[in-house]
Amino acid sequence: MLTLLCIAVLVYTLRLAFFLVGQGRNIPSTESRDSVPFVSVIVPARNEEDNLVRCVEALCASNYPQGRLEIIVVNDRSEDGTEAELDALSQRFSLLTPLHRRDTLDHPNLKGKPGALQHGIDHAKGEVLVLTDADCLVHPDWIRSMSNPFQDPSVAMVCGFTVIRIRRLFDVLQDIEWIYTQTMARAGIQNGIPLGCFGNNMAIRTSSFNALGGYESIPFSITEDLALLQAMTTAGMGIRYLCSPEVAVETLPCITLGEYLAQKHRWVRGGMALGFKAATFVATSAVYWIGLIASIATHQWYWVAGFLSLRVAGDGLLLTTSITRLQRWRVLPAVAPSILALLLLELLLPFMTLRKRIVWKNQIFRQ
Repeated sequence: MLTLLCIAVLVYTLRLAFFLVGQGRNIPSTESRDSVPFVSVIVPARNEEDNLVRCVEALCASNYPQGRLEIIVVNDRSEDGTEAELDALSQRFSLLTPLHRRDTLDHPNLKGKPGALQHGIDHAKGEVLVLTDADCLVHPDWIRSMSNPFQDPSVAMVCGFTVIRIRRLFDVLQDIEWIYTQTMARAGIQNGIPLGCFGNNMAIRTSSFNALGGYESIPFSITEDLALLQAMTTAGMGIRYLCSPEVAVETLPCITLGEYLAQKHRWVRGGMALGFKAATFVATSAVYWIGLIASIATHQWYWVAGFLSLRVAGDGLLLTTSITRLQRWRVLPAVAPSILALLLLELLLPFMTLRKRIVWKNQIFRQ
């Protein structure tokens, strides 16, 4: 029994070390330049009449030369007032180009959001494509900060952190979970192993995207951001993952527990595309749980305390590095209890892989 418990601690410690080493690696800095690339911001919008105005107003208030910027919003077959709202906004802002996608293209890779993104990109003029969602708010320096790394010709894709707009305690838990997930994703990329990113905060070099053949050539995924990341990595293209306040995008939290679990289901099903990497992550969590449950079953309470302390201290350290960089000081007191809550959520994740039917934005997909 002692050997089993020691192995469980060792396995989880090695996992933590992997992420801590990746998180600690320095990203080459890129200074702002006088000559800036033409940037096209692409915003897919499906049933976003309540959020679109705030998103577009924030984008149009960006500290980026207006002569070098366009904002393209793609109304993706919305069933609410998004189309009328978008047309009204286009009268207010000359930077805004409204596009209305009323039909799904008969292409297996262009269902749902990938099709909306491709539709916007097909009409874009920018050297750099910066992507966000219609329920997001961006920092005034976001566009400049996300486009700066493309001064390095080896960089094809830039990812940034997404945080949650906080109004309730449940929102704090979601914010910490998003930061935790992105911290591991960033560490993985910096260790040369892509694990994920969020499509509501990323930028891509247009020529690199076209070299891949666009989303038409990338197999459909309910997590189109991960699919693009994997395609670029397989092609040997350079990826940067930034973590600072000016590149952080704020998105809306899930309101209900059902909505939250549906989001996790989509992430888990999409994450299965990671193959052995996903299996390794699940295996390390399983080993940890075996050790914790074994120590509880045998009433070895010092070991129980040790396992819980390892999780809170280790994951807490990993989280705190990103929270500090993002200056999200308000969530720090909730880190320890949130880690324990997310620990319980881990028990549900394997079961979420069993259901192939995914409901997203009033659409049904099978992943």
